[in-house]
Amino acid sequence: MSKMNNIKDYLISLGASKVGFADVNGLASEFIDLPHAISIVMKIPKETIQLVKDENYEEYWASFHKQIDKLTEISLKGEEFIKNLGYEAFGLTMTRNECDMKKLLSILPYKTMATKSGLGWIGRSALFVTPEYGSAVALGGILTDMPLEFGTPVTDSECDDCTNCQDACPVDAINPQKWNDRLNRSDIIDIEVCAEYIIDQYKSGLGCTKCMSECKLTQEYLKKEE
Repeated sequence: MSKMNNIKDYLISLGASKVGFADVNGLASEFIDLPHAISIVMKIPKETIQLVKDENYEEYWASFHKQIDKLTEISLKGEEFIKNLGYEAFGLTMTRNECDMKKLLSILPYKTMATKSGLGWIGRSALFVTPEYGSAVALGGILTDMPLEFGTPVTDSECDDCTNCQDACPVDAINPQKWNDRLNRSDIIDIEVCAEYIIDQYKSGLGCTKCMSECKLTQEYLKKEE
């Protein structure tokens, strides 16, 4: 699996924090010929999280969009790298992996690729959570037909009894139910209430990422020495 290690090392050299591999065969009919996924996790810089805590949303959104641009660059360069190895690949950028903003749902969710790769789990807030960075991460992915050695999927929440995100939610959209992969998203969060609030905040030049910044593991990440 030297080619697999090569692509992982390459993506990390471009700025990815974690990389994993998953079988996503049959999960999206649009990508039926690309049954394997490479999940890309990029930590959100600590100074960006501080902007949220300071409610400096103008600078936060500027930093956020830089993160998305970087993920796009990593995904497209990864796609090119794999194609040069002789395989098909498709970088799932924000524009290619169309998102329904009212439902906050894309064609093939990045969180699905990440949990199936074994890189983390879904928190009470329905955000993806990693042991290293909490939910202070941005996600990307690449689909391919390249042979990969898959990670062990995470199928149950690894959150403890912490309710920081639930307590911080300004619209009480987060349910007490912990995530597992047998549940529907609606079992853990009222996505319509969440989406409506986020869209209204964004239109006003504000934002709501309290569930991300208040996550206990995010707080631990912020305290770590680099």
